[in-house]
Amino acid sequence: MNVVVKLGGSLISSVPNIVNELLRYSEIFKNRDTAILIVPGGGMFADKVRSVSEKYDISDGAAHWMAILAMEQYGYYMIDKTDVKGIESIHDLLFGVSILLPYRLLKETDELAHSWNVTSDTIAAWVADKLNARLVKATDVDGVLMGDVLIQEISATDLLEMGITCVDKELPKFIRAKNMDCMVVNGHYPTRIISAVEGETVIGTFIKGNI
Repeated sequence: MNVVVKLGGSLISSVPNIVNELLRYSEIFKNRDTAILIVPGGGMFADKVRSVSEKYDISDGAAHWMAILAMEQYGYYMIDKTDVKGIESIHDLLFGVSILLPYRLLKETDELAHSWNVTSDTIAAWVADKLNARLVKATDVDGVLMGDVLIQEISATDLLEMGITCVDKELPKFIRAKNMDCMVVNGHYPTRIISAVEGETVIGTFIKGNI
Protein backbone atom coordinates (compact mmCIF):
# COMPACT_ATOMS: atom_id res chain seq x y z
CA MET A 1 0.00 0.00 0.00
CA ASN A 2 1.26 3.46 -0.88
CA VAL A 3 0.34 6.53 1.16
CA VAL A 4 1.31 10.13 0.46
CA VAL A 5 1.37 12.35 3.53
CA LYS A 6 1.64 16.08 2.86
CA LEU A 7 3.12 17.85 5.90
CA GLY A 8 2.32 21.55 5.85
CA GLY A 9 4.81 24.28 6.63
CA SER A 10 2.61 25.38 9.53
CA LEU A 11 3.72 22.20 11.33
CA ILE A 12 7.43 23.03 11.32
CA SER A 13 7.72 23.02 15.11
CA SER A 14 6.02 19.61 15.32
CA VAL A 15 7.54 18.02 12.21
CA PRO A 16 10.44 16.17 13.86
CA ASN A 17 8.02 14.45 16.24
CA ILE A 18 5.50 13.74 13.47
CA VAL A 19 8.07 12.19 11.14
CA ASN A 20 9.61 10.11 13.92
CA GLU A 21 6.15 8.86 14.95
CA LEU A 22 5.49 7.80 11.36
CA LEU A 23 8.87 6.09 11.31
CA ARG A 24 8.13 4.18 14.52
CA TYR A 25 4.73 3.20 13.16
CA SER A 26 6.27 1.95 9.95
CA GLU A 27 8.94 -0.06 11.75
CA ILE A 28 6.39 -1.73 14.01
CA PHE A 29 4.11 -2.64 11.10
CA LYS A 30 6.73 -3.13 8.39
CA ASN A 31 5.31 -6.54 7.54
CA ARG A 32 2.32 -4.73 6.04
CA ASP A 33 4.47 -3.52 3.15
CA THR A 34 3.32 0.07 3.48
CA ALA A 35 5.27 2.83 1.73
CA ILE A 36 4.71 6.27 3.28
CA LEU A 37 6.02 9.13 1.16
CA ILE A 38 6.12 12.51 2.88
CA VAL A 39 5.65 15.52 0.62
CA PRO A 40 6.89 18.69 2.35
CA GLY A 41 4.96 21.91 2.21
CA GLY A 42 6.58 25.23 1.44
CA GLY A 43 5.88 27.04 4.68
CA MET A 44 8.03 30.02 5.58
CA PHE A 45 10.38 29.18 2.72
CA ALA A 46 7.62 29.53 0.11
CA ASP A 47 6.23 32.61 1.88
CA LYS A 48 9.59 34.28 1.34
CA VAL A 49 9.50 33.35 -2.34
CA ARG A 50 6.02 34.84 -2.66
CA SER A 51 7.02 38.13 -1.01
CA VAL A 52 10.19 38.42 -3.10
CA SER A 53 8.35 37.58 -6.33
CA GLU A 54 5.75 40.26 -5.63
CA LYS A 55 8.34 42.87 -4.67
CA TYR A 56 10.56 42.27 -7.69
CA ASP A 57 7.88 41.27 -10.23
CA ILE A 58 9.23 37.77 -10.82
CA SER A 59 7.45 35.78 -13.52
CA ASP A 60 5.03 32.99 -12.64
CA GLY A 61 7.34 30.42 -14.19
CA ALA A 62 10.36 31.44 -12.15
CA ALA A 63 8.30 31.81 -8.97
CA HIS A 64 6.88 28.30 -9.51
CA TRP A 65 10.29 26.67 -9.52
CA MET A 66 11.51 28.83 -6.67
CA ALA A 67 8.52 27.71 -4.59
CA ILE A 68 9.23 24.04 -5.38
CA LEU A 69 12.80 24.60 -4.26
CA ALA A 70 11.28 26.02 -1.07
CA MET A 71 9.51 22.68 -0.58
CA GLU A 72 12.88 21.02 -1.05
CA GLN A 73 14.40 23.22 1.66
CA TYR A 74 11.65 22.13 4.06
CA GLY A 75 12.36 18.54 3.05
CA TYR A 76 16.02 18.94 3.99
CA TYR A 77 14.93 20.39 7.33
CA MET A 78 12.88 17.22 7.95
CA ILE A 79 15.79 15.01 6.95
CA ASP A 80 18.15 16.93 9.24
CA LYS A 81 15.83 16.51 12.23
CA THR A 82 15.04 12.81 11.71
CA ASP A 83 16.54 9.54 10.47
CA VAL A 84 14.33 9.44 7.37
CA LYS A 85 15.85 9.24 3.91
CA GLY A 86 15.16 11.81 1.21
CA ILE A 87 14.39 10.63 -2.32
CA GLU A 88 14.16 12.42 -5.68
CA SER A 89 12.28 9.73 -7.64
CA ILE A 90 8.97 7.99 -7.04
CA HIS A 91 9.75 5.14 -9.42
CA ASP A 92 11.72 3.04 -6.94
CA LEU A 93 9.71 3.79 -3.83
CA LEU A 94 10.86 1.76 -0.83
CA PHE A 95 8.64 0.37 1.89
CA GLY A 96 8.81 2.41 5.07
CA VAL A 97 8.99 6.20 5.32
CA SER A 98 10.79 8.53 2.93
CA ILE A 99 10.73 12.26 2.21
CA LEU A 100 10.30 13.55 -1.32
CA LEU A 101 12.74 16.19 -2.54
CA PRO A 102 10.44 17.27 -5.38
CA TYR A 103 12.39 19.64 -7.61
CA ARG A 104 14.03 17.12 -9.95
CA LEU A 105 10.85 15.06 -10.37
CA LEU A 106 8.65 18.05 -11.14
CA LYS A 107 11.24 19.64 -13.41
CA GLU A 108 11.43 16.45 -15.47
CA THR A 109 7.64 16.13 -15.83
CA ASP A 110 6.36 19.72 -15.57
CA GLU A 111 2.70 18.71 -15.74
CA LEU A 112 1.23 21.26 -13.33
CA ALA A 113 0.34 24.89 -13.94
CA HIS A 114 2.84 27.55 -12.89
CA SER A 115 0.52 29.40 -10.55
CA TRP A 116 0.21 30.27 -6.87
CA ASN A 117 -3.10 28.37 -7.01
CA VAL A 118 -0.98 25.22 -7.36
CA THR A 119 0.93 24.73 -4.13
CA SER A 120 2.30 21.70 -2.30
CA ASP A 121 -1.27 20.46 -1.70
CA THR A 122 -1.89 19.87 -5.39
CA ILE A 123 1.68 18.65 -5.88
CA ALA A 124 1.08 16.03 -3.17
CA ALA A 125 -2.15 15.00 -4.90
CA TRP A 126 -0.30 14.74 -8.21
CA VAL A 127 2.29 12.46 -6.57
CA ALA A 128 -0.47 10.37 -4.96
CA ASP A 129 -2.15 9.97 -8.34
CA LYS A 130 1.12 8.78 -9.91
CA LEU A 131 1.55 6.23 -7.11
CA ASN A 132 -2.13 5.23 -6.89
CA ALA A 133 -1.73 6.14 -3.23
CA ARG A 134 -3.98 7.22 -0.38
CA LEU A 135 -3.65 10.98 0.18
CA VAL A 136 -3.41 12.53 3.64
CA LYS A 137 -2.92 16.25 4.19
CA ALA A 138 -1.67 17.24 7.65
CA THR A 139 -2.01 20.87 8.63
CA ASP A 140 -2.36 22.99 11.79
CA VAL A 141 -6.17 22.89 11.98
CA ASP A 142 -8.60 20.00 12.47
CA GLY A 143 -9.79 20.13 8.86
CA VAL A 144 -12.07 22.23 6.69
CA LEU A 145 -14.04 24.60 8.89
CA MET A 146 -17.25 26.51 8.31
CA GLY A 147 -16.98 29.19 10.93
CA ASP A 148 -15.94 27.23 14.01
CA VAL A 149 -17.61 24.01 12.88
CA LEU A 150 -15.56 21.16 11.47
CA ILE A 151 -16.91 19.71 8.22
CA GLN A 152 -16.42 15.98 8.52
CA GLU A 153 -17.08 15.15 4.87
CA ILE A 154 -17.42 17.30 1.76
CA SER A 155 -17.27 16.82 -1.97
CA ALA A 156 -14.55 18.48 -4.00
CA THR A 157 -17.26 20.37 -5.89
CA ASP A 158 -18.77 21.80 -2.70
CA LEU A 159 -15.30 22.63 -1.40
CA LEU A 160 -14.63 24.65 -4.54
CA GLU A 161 -17.73 26.72 -3.86
CA MET A 162 -16.52 27.55 -0.35
CA GLY A 163 -13.61 29.61 -1.65
CA ILE A 164 -10.67 30.02 0.74
CA THR A 165 -10.08 26.99 2.97
CA CYS A 166 -7.10 25.12 4.42
CA VAL A 167 -6.31 23.57 1.00
CA ASP A 168 -5.02 25.33 -2.08
CA LYS A 169 -7.42 26.47 -4.79
CA GLU A 170 -6.42 23.83 -7.33
CA LEU A 171 -6.62 20.76 -5.08
CA PRO A 172 -10.43 20.28 -5.27
CA LYS A 173 -10.31 20.57 -9.08
CA PHE A 174 -7.44 18.11 -9.31
CA ILE A 175 -8.90 15.39 -7.09
CA ARG A 176 -12.28 15.74 -8.78
CA ALA A 177 -10.67 15.32 -12.19
CA LYS A 178 -8.69 12.30 -10.97
CA ASN A 179 -11.60 10.81 -9.00
CA MET A 180 -9.48 10.58 -5.85
CA ASP A 181 -10.07 11.43 -2.21
CA CYS A 182 -8.11 13.36 0.40
CA MET A 183 -8.17 13.19 4.20
CA VAL A 184 -7.30 16.43 6.02
CA VAL A 185 -6.15 16.10 9.63
CA ASN A 186 -4.49 18.15 12.35
CA GLY A 187 -0.83 17.18 12.25
CA HIS A 188 -0.18 18.33 15.79
CA TYR A 189 -1.80 14.99 16.71
CA PRO A 190 0.41 12.37 15.00
CA THR A 191 -1.98 9.57 15.96
CA ARG A 192 -4.56 11.17 13.67
CA ILE A 193 -2.13 11.05 10.77
CA ILE A 194 -1.42 7.39 11.48
CA SER A 195 -5.15 6.60 11.66
CA ALA A 196 -5.63 8.36 8.33
CA VAL A 197 -2.74 6.38 6.86
CA GLU A 198 -4.55 3.23 7.99
CA GLY A 199 -7.78 4.45 6.39
CA GLU A 200 -9.55 4.56 9.75
CA THR A 201 -12.21 7.05 10.83
CA VAL A 202 -10.45 10.04 12.37
CA ILE A 203 -11.18 13.61 13.42
CA GLY A 204 -10.73 15.67 10.28
CA THR A 205 -12.31 16.34 6.90
CA PHE A 206 -12.75 13.67 4.24
CA ILE A 207 -12.80 15.31 0.80
CA LYS A 208 -14.52 13.13 -1.78
CA GLY A 209 -13.39 13.58 -5.33
CA ASN A 210 -16.00 11.44 -7.04
CA ILE A 211 -19.11 13.56 -6.42
